[in-house]
Amino acid sequence: MAGIGFELRKLLDKDNFTGDLRAFLYAALLSSGPWLLSITCLGVLTALSSTSGAEQDGEIFRTTVVYVFAFSLIFVGIFQLVLTRFLADRLYMKDDQALLTAFAACAILVLVGGLFVGLAVFSPGPLPWTYKALAIVLFDVVCLLWLTMIMLSAVKDYNNIVIGFAVGAILSVGGVWALEPLLGLHGRLLGYTLGLVVSVFWFLAIILSEFDQNAQLKFDMVTYFKKYWDLALIGFVYNLAIWADKFVFWMDPSARVIVVPLTVHDFYEGPVFLSYLSIVPALAVFMVKIETGFYEHYRRYYQCIIEKRPLSILLEEKQGMADMLKTSIREMFIVQGGITCLCTVFSPEIINICGLSPTQVPLLRIACIGSFLQALMSLTVTILFYFDLRQRVLSIAFCYLILNAGLSRLSLQLGFPFYGFGYAYACFFSLMLGFYLLVQTVQDLEFITFARQPI
Repeated sequence: MAGIGFELRKLLDKDNFTGDLRAFLYAALLSSGPWLLSITCLGVLTALSSTSGAEQDGEIFRTTVVYVFAFSLIFVGIFQLVLTRFLADRLYMKDDQALLTAFAACAILVLVGGLFVGLAVFSPGPLPWTYKALAIVLFDVVCLLWLTMIMLSAVKDYNNIVIGFAVGAILSVGGVWALEPLLGLHGRLLGYTLGLVVSVFWFLAIILSEFDQNAQLKFDMVTYFKKYWDLALIGFVYNLAIWADKFVFWMDPSARVIVVPLTVHDFYEGPVFLSYLSIVPALAVFMVKIETGFYEHYRRYYQCIIEKRPLSILLEEKQGMADMLKTSIREMFIVQGGITCLCTVFSPEIINICGLSPTQVPLLRIACIGSFLQALMSLTVTILFYFDLRQRVLSIAFCYLILNAGLSRLSLQLGFPFYGFGYAYACFFSLMLGFYLLVQTVQDLEFITFARQPI
């Protein structure tokens, strides 16, 4: 995402409030677009349907969308990092013809695999098969949406990208509003799906206009799954870890079954999903300022190696990189820490606006702290990826998965006053492991750099 980050930083260089606001708004949409699109649509649709009397249909629809995003993120995680690595290698070798064919090959694999995953998730239960078929189609569409975000990270036309998200959101809401009176529950899901389909085709048009379309379709990217199996495992485990606490609560007897297989935990998931919104500013700041600033030092460090500069110059660049990381972490603490503090202070008002129970205020507060720690952990993991330390990232992902599932289960046994603490402590301990590995990496960077070279 550093490529888009450099483009957005040009808006900051204009040194005016409008430019700064545009840069961070674009960054928020580009870093969290599919997620924000779904939350916005569901929020608007929930408000519109609150007076319609179709509460049961609304719950089925909302839970279907949540399940689609949860399982699609976990499934596509197997492909995301491997495809990203393949595209990065081809860009470095200036083999632009391979980019579009690799994306097309990966899209075929994801769409075919998504049919089977969607069938496994939504086929059980008494829901009509027509609704299940629509849910599986939506699952495939969202899988393709996650995949297009990888290609869009290499596209600088962020205005068109933002418009694509906006058009999709408007059409999703409009589609539900128009089709629900005609088709009921099916109309809700169909209207929402059509809006996402428009966004996906909008992004595909951008991608086709950006990259060479004359290359022949090849599946040579598949060989990268053998070479970089750990990237596929990281993508799967890390995304599974993000949802582990929700799965634990959904499988608990205290959860409520709307209709098989759709289960919700009314007390837990609402505040946790709300807390995720609080870290959008941190993701935007990371894209526009932190990642781009780090990348400049990172590139100069390895350029010195390529040019065979003296060790003293190399160590100076390494120190500059370390100083930049310290500044970045401090800036993240200031920006996201301030927002998290505001969210914890005004948690009663937020809960009231969203129509949740006042008893969920403590859960929202601890969830906001957990989200803050998760944002810092994401920063740490991204930096470790820059150094290609996949085994270290994998250890963080497994740590996060085991702790999030285990501690969330423990919080369930301790009772509702402890809900959310499992998620927060899982993020905290995983972050501490990530910080330790990052500090160790920076300290031993020149040794790691040269010792890993083939002799």
